Amino acid sequence: MSIKTEAGVPILETARTILRPHRLGDFETYAAMWAEPAITRFIGGKPRTREESWM
Repeated sequence: MSIKTEAGVPILETARTILRPHRLGDFETYAAMWAEPAITRFIGGKPRTREESWM
């Protein structure tokens, strides 16, 4: 495992996974995930609009 930082936040990397802070380029996928009832029912809450998804 390697550990780097981005804006002071650690980025953890393994052979199969990267955990890093959110980036603006992640928003489209993030908003689509939160708009999908089949997903939100498992992670709590209700589907969100794009505006509600903005962090």
